[in-house]
Amino acid sequence: MRYIESQEAHPLKIDLAEIHTQINAGHPNSPYNINITNKALVISNSTFAKEIGFDISFAKDSFAEHKRDNIILPCPPLFEKSTQSFFSFSDGYITKDGDDKAGLLQISYRYNSRDKELQDIQKSIDTHLVVKDVKAFTFGEEGFIHDIILHEYKAYKPTLEEVLTRIEDGKKIKNSLSNNNFIVNKFTKDGIHFKSINISSNSIIFDNTEIIFSILIDETEYLDELKRLNIWMLFITILGLLAILIIYKIRNKETKLSEQDKFIQSSMHEIKTPLSVITLNNQLRELESGEDEYSQEIDSAMKILKMSYDDMNFAMNVDKAEYRVELLSLNAVIQDRVNYFKTIAKSNCKNIVFTSSDANCNVNMSLVELTRLIDNNISNAVKYADLDSTIKITLNDNKIVFHNHGKPIKDTNKIFKKYFRENRVVGGHGLGLNIVSDIAIKYSIKVEVTSDVESGTYFNYTIGR
Repeated sequence: MRYIESQEAHPLKIDLAEIHTQINAGHPNSPYNINITNKALVISNSTFAKEIGFDISFAKDSFAEHKRDNIILPCPPLFEKSTQSFFSFSDGYITKDGDDKAGLLQISYRYNSRDKELQDIQKSIDTHLVVKDVKAFTFGEEGFIHDIILHEYKAYKPTLEEVLTRIEDGKKIKNSLSNNNFIVNKFTKDGIHFKSINISSNSIIFDNTEIIFSILIDETEYLDELKRLNIWMLFITILGLLAILIIYKIRNKETKLSEQDKFIQSSMHEIKTPLSVITLNNQLRELESGEDEYSQEIDSAMKILKMSYDDMNFAMNVDKAEYRVELLSLNAVIQDRVNYFKTIAKSNCKNIVFTSSDANCNVNMSLVELTRLIDNNISNAVKYADLDSTIKITLNDNKIVFHNHGKPIKDTNKIFKKYFRENRVVGGHGLGLNIVSDIAIKYSIKVEVTSDVESGTYFNYTIGR
């Protein structure tokens, strides 16, 4: 039988066990308990035996404030190390024989419904070895601080010094946030690279109660792997640049030959392998480090190389390949190709806009040939349009129009001839528009080209359904 006891020699004859039974009537698992402290605020009697001997003087200012204002307030849920469970407490001083503070009476409530969620969090933290420490603190409106343990450990009864140390730790983390809700700090200690993430949020249960989380992550392995990846990317980039340089030199040598088809075949052979290597490794880099401006530039360059390769492959196999004709949505195919070229246009400081007045416009063509027709027109527009200008593509019924502003075309008839390049400053093989012309002839597509300084350059294609 337990009794409420004071510092005096004579106990107050109140049966705690009987009160415990009454207040838990109708409540499964008996969540309510009673704690009694002495004047030093050490729990000397309790219906929850694990609490006896626990020093709660670290919260004496809050208890005194409640006494002064004659109020009883439940505290936000607190994590008890001795039970690894969440409790809420109310408090009030008890007196005897005129003694104003003979001890403290606490009623506690144990939350059972969140044990599984806490175990899941602890398991997740322990599984991720790079997470070295996770701390959580609640800050009440009266300034009371309590810490929540979010990693798994053996239950034990903490000392007053440990509790005070944790409270000071919580204050430092709160001060580091200042007026921010999220802050990240990086530092190195004993050769290990750490990232500290501090997060603040308001409690959804208690007004004016703040919850702060602090996560410490070991980034050493990640940074070492990133360094290795960057070295490989540098090597691969140099290899790719050398491959492009070789292709360029071979191209200059082969263009002097009368048999230019042979040069195209050689270029295709030289491009295919380094293009595959660069594409694969850039994808691996994005998986490891995420997409950034450098990977976007590499992706843009690879798309340009692939565009050249596809043109050469099409030109070399035009008489051999048989492409399946099917009913295609012009709107869908154009939109897909515009999306493909957006990174290329962006890297060239240009923009592409596509508008369609007929989403149901269909055409009987092979997808390969329709793609080559669209790609070569967009590619040319990106090459020759002015910087910071917009390339406009419109689809109206069965008519596709490509429009851009740039240097006017001198001869709109010669540009469709094989290997002809009006502007030799801009790179290219002189195949693109010749391929477009062949496709247009095959499918009876009407082609119209106009180009002047004021209006810009228009490529109009009227496709029969």
